[in-house]
Order: sequence, then structure tokens, then C-alpha cells
Amino acid sequence: MLASFLWATAAIHWQLDHRLSSDLNNKRLIVVGEVLNIPRTSPISTNFLLKPVWFNKGSENTGSNKLPEKIRLNWRNAPEVLAPGQIWQLTIKIKQPHGFQNPGGFDYERWMFARGIQATGYVVKSSQNMQQPDNSFSLNVIRHGVKQHIEKSCVNCEKTGLIQALALGYRGNISHQTRSLLNKTGTAHLIAVSGLHIGIVAGVFYTLGLLFWSKLLSAGRLKQKEVAMLMAWVGGFSYSLLSGFDLPAQRAMLMLTVVLVSLFLRSPFNLLHSINAALVLIIIVSPLAVLSESFWLTFSALMIIAFGAFLLQRETSRFKQLIIIQLLFSILFIPLSIFIFGQIHSASLAANLIAVPLVSFIIVPLNFILLMLFWLPQNLLQTLYALLDKLLSLLTDYLELLLNNGLQAINIAEIDSWQLILLCIGFFLLLLPKGFISKVLLLFFIVPIVFWSLAPRTGQQVKMTVLDVGMGTSIVLQTAHHSLIYDFGPGNKTGYSLGEWVVLPFMLNEGITRPDRIVISHADQDHSGGFYALQDDYRGVPLYSGTPEGILKKFPQLNVVEDCHYTKSWTWDGVSFQFISNQPDLSASDNDRSCVLKVSIQQKSILIAGDIESKQEQALLNTDWPALKSSVLVAPHHGSLTSSSDEFISSVAAKDIIYTTGFLNRWRFPRAEIVQRYLKTGSRAMQTDKAGAIQVICYSKKCTVEKYRQQHPRLWY
Repeated sequence: MLASFLWATAAIHWQLDHRLSSDLNNKRLIVVGEVLNIPRTSPISTNFLLKPVWFNKGSENTGSNKLPEKIRLNWRNAPEVLAPGQIWQLTIKIKQPHGFQNPGGFDYERWMFARGIQATGYVVKSSQNMQQPDNSFSLNVIRHGVKQHIEKSCVNCEKTGLIQALALGYRGNISHQTRSLLNKTGTAHLIAVSGLHIGIVAGVFYTLGLLFWSKLLSAGRLKQKEVAMLMAWVGGFSYSLLSGFDLPAQRAMLMLTVVLVSLFLRSPFNLLHSINAALVLIIIVSPLAVLSESFWLTFSALMIIAFGAFLLQRETSRFKQLIIIQLLFSILFIPLSIFIFGQIHSASLAANLIAVPLVSFIIVPLNFILLMLFWLPQNLLQTLYALLDKLLSLLTDYLELLLNNGLQAINIAEIDSWQLILLCIGFFLLLLPKGFISKVLLLFFIVPIVFWSLAPRTGQQVKMTVLDVGMGTSIVLQTAHHSLIYDFGPGNKTGYSLGEWVVLPFMLNEGITRPDRIVISHADQDHSGGFYALQDDYRGVPLYSGTPEGILKKFPQLNVVEDCHYTKSWTWDGVSFQFISNQPDLSASDNDRSCVLKVSIQQKSILIAGDIESKQEQALLNTDWPALKSSVLVAPHHGSLTSSSDEFISSVAAKDIIYTTGFLNRWRFPRAEIVQRYLKTGSRAMQTDKAGAIQVICYSKKCTVEKYRQQHPRLWY
């Protein structure tokens, strides 16, 4: 354990040492590098990994700056010929890896760190961008060719993305709807090329090896089982390479190798020893794997299989064994599912009882065999792939049927570590053989822990969470029994949505399924765009905006959008909510028509100023300046030079100033001059790009502030 810890720590520090130098942040560089992976194309850009071999900063060479080993780049209007193995000269703008940090949200920084991505950025349009004549050969070159072959053979398929995922581990073409369906039914693990899939392919090749020996090699020196095991290993290894040989495939191949070597040497096979050997080898080869969720999911699954083997020592019926093992997975994965996904998948058992055998024993072998039959005529291949597509369509129809009949995922509010540990112990004891412990007593022990956090938390009188959504705004306000969302951050119609990636996970993490009110301050993309992905989920929730006509134009399916400038104040759980307005006319800019919301609880108050600028600040001061005085201020217009006038700052007189800003944003918000204006009044400044989500918890006489990055420190920030 100590050696593993030290080795992983050393790898983390090596990774930190090879990160992009901070003095190259936001710099424009010319780089020559190799495309490492299969590019992923979306409606707005193409995403790919580049391994740089040389770069310079304008006319100056980078000198002692270390080259990052991997750069994750976006390229708008990228050429269709872009493929792995190609060498390109590109003009890029890069920065150190940075991700949004929010309660319940996906930790993008950890994801990049675990995969050795040491810089991110985008390709700048330039005449100097050109492909070099040299190409390098890699595994991904073959995988890209196979991907194109599948697309050509699947011209009429609906589930091409799933076919590619099961064949290559490439998930770039899976639709958003299908991803959501798999996540909600607890079957997302099936599209990862895992140990089960590799084991099935190895089993198919083992059978082929037996047939091959009996037909051609029976007179030779090699024994039948030795030939079969060799072919099983070759088949499993080939499938692992085809899938990209990511961490799950590496672990599976280590396990398969240990098992086959044990059988070849006729040594007694011990599952726990094999799991232990695979664990040690993975940590030696890829110590950063401990930061990957798939690492813990894989070894948890293996331990459940080992536990199932212990419980089923006397069980002979294969069908009954399958049912019991799947039941064990469904029960024992509950704590892990809560910890990683914040959900309990009620459809998991029914879904996996059909999906696991269908995918593992029919779809995966058929998919792999079709790849081996690439030489068949194209029309015949299209017919066979249509059959495979039909099987996957039937599977997704079945999963949708489960969800439509009430087996929805149960969202769990944030659970404490002690609850999770007790839950794991409780489920383990519950599944022990008879006589170990009273099952009825354990059920009374487990149920309160599972459902402890299902209801929204009550606690403080008002809690404001300013979410980290980059260059945009999204704020959630909570009282004892009510909630309000103010803005949804950036987003668009094509799938880019901070509403879905940040706002929704936060709401579920808090145990809130629907807010009581929604405010979209104005129609600008960085405030309203994230609502595209959530408009169906929050249909019917009262919605207010300072530019109602602009919101209705953006979201025509909405029936009514109330004008916040004509909305009366209201009270929730002793907390007062009031829109501060001079009722600006339609000639005012969208920014100046932003909803300005004040939340008050006795002696303390919060002011959310939207994107108002100096002209509107002055208009509010002339209308009702005493109402502006607040304890906490979300600074107007992200701290731009066109807002936060001296008179406005002195009238609000806030002690805590929060800027909603993006990391190294091109507008350089908050501007240094504005920050200095607030600091001169003795205010304390905070930025979401530096602090992550900022939570302000106000009582009647005081407000406390918590910064997510400070509360959840990591070595890489």
C-alpha cells in the first residue's frame, strides 16, 4: 500500500512538472505535432489530441519551456482529411488544463490529468496551418480505418455510434439521447470495451482454436487446449488493441493473461490472487489510473464476482448463477453508483438481465466477426450490419420501455462519507450466507441511510450558489423549501450546454428535481444558452426575464415569459425576493434590461446585478437607491469597464463581491480597474474561475462564504 501510494504520488508530480508553463498561458504558438487519436467532430468544431514535436512563440523560440506531451485542441471547420498519425503545422492558442469546479459536477480537470493531457486550446485560422508530408504509424491509424469501414457499411444504420463504440471503444458518434438512456438505466458500462467483452471474444477464439486443431494440427506436437488458449489470447489481445487499449482493456488483458498462464502451467487458479496481480501491474504501468472512475468500477465488479463465487460454491445451475450474480451487481453497486453518479438506477436489474447476455454473447461477437469479414461484398456487409443495428434498436426500445413504465433513476442528494461507508458495510453483511446476521435488522439499518438525503435539504434560511460556468452566469438560490435558478450559463442548440453539464447535476446533487421559479436575466447567450438543454425538463415552471420578447424568440415553445420589471416582490420561508427596476423601455440595451434581483433576510441581503451597465446603474440610483444596499454583490456585467460606477459601488456598499468569469477569458474580465474600485471600499473580491462555485449562506445577522476549490483541494490546482 505504501509503495503504491509513493509510486502514484511520484507519477502525479512528474505529470505536474510536464504541464504547460504558466508563462505560455493564452499565448499564440506555432506548433508541429502528430495527431494522436481519432478526431471527434461536433456541429461546431473538431476535437483531437496533438503530440507536439516542436513549437515556438511567434518569432521567439520557447527556449527552456518544456513541451507538453499531449495537447487537447478544438478546430473550427477542420479539414475532413484530419486523421491520426498525420503530422501538422498549426497556429494554436493554448493554456494550462482548466475545468469547471462545482458540487455534483464532472471533474474535467481530474479527467484530463488522469489521461496525461497537459495543455488545452484551439487552432487559430492561419495560412501557416498545413499538413506535413510525413506520417507516423500507430494503432489509432488502423482504428480510424476501421471506423471509416463501419460508417461505409452502416449507411442506413440508426445505431452506428453504438456499433463503433462496441467495436473500437470510439464513442464520438453516440447520440445524446442514447447516452442519457444508457446512464438512466445503469447500462452505460456495456458500451465500454470491458473485461466481459474481451473474455467473450477470447472464448469465441478458444472455440475456434479447438476446431482449428482438430482439423489441421491434430498430428502436430501442440496439444489441443494449448492451441486453443493461444488463439484465445491472440483474439482477446486483438480486440483490446482495436478498442484503443485503454485502461479497462489493459486490466482485462492482464486478467486474461494471468488466467491463461495459470491454465497453461496447470497451476491452481485463484481469482483473488489474479485480481491482486492485475491491480499491482496496473498501478505499476499506469499509476494515474487511480484517478479514473473506470478503475474503481472495474475492480469493484471483479470483487463482486469473487464474492459471488464464494456465495455460489455449491450452486450448479448456470442460469441461477447468472441471475444471482446480476442481483449482486445491482445491490452492491448502489453505494458506488451514489458516490460516482449521484443516482440509484431502479431499472438496472431488469435492464442488465436482458442487456448483458444480449450484448456480451450475441452483439459483441457478431460485431467482431463482421470486422473479420471486411472482405465480403459491400451489399452483403450492409445487410449483416443492418441485422446488428436492429438488435441494438430492440435493446434501446426495451430500455425506453423500462423508463416509461416508472423505473426512473432515483437522484440522491449529496451523501456524506460516513453514510457511504455504513451503506457498503450494511449491503455486504446483508448478502452473507444465513446465520451470520439478522437480515431484518440490517434492512432497518440500510434503508434510512439510502433515503437520508432524498429530500431537499432545509438548513440555513437562504443559500446562494454562484456556479462556475466559465464566461457566463448561473446562480441557484435556496430557502428552506423553495429554489430559484437565475440564468443557465452558455449553451446552444447543437449540444453545448452548461445548463446540462453544471446546473442540472448541481440541482440533483442538492436533491432538487424542479425549481419553483426561473429567472433568465436577459437573452444573451452566456446567460440563456444553457436553458436549451433543460427547457423540456423544466416545462411549466414560472419564468421571468428582463427581455421576455427575446426569450420567446429563442425558445418559441414557451407559452408565457413574465417581465421581471413588472413583477411584484414575494416571500419564501421568511426570505424576501424583490426585482429592483426603473421599468426601462424597449430602447434600452439587452444588458441594461437585465433582471436585478435582491434577496433579503432581516439585516442581510444579496444583490444580483445581471449585466447592467453604468447608464442603468444610474437610473436605478435615481429611482430607489436605498434598496441597492447589500451585504453581498454579484458584480454587474462580469466586472467590465462599462459597469460598476463609483456611485453604484458606494451605494451598494457590499463587503463581498463575486465576479462570474471564465478562465483567461479574452475580455480580461474582471478588469483590473474595476477590481481596484471595489477594493478601495474595503470589499473582498472572488472569481468563479479561480474559486470554482462560490456558496454564500446567509442567516439573519451574518453571511458565510465557501469556495469550492478551497473546500476540495487537489494537487493539480
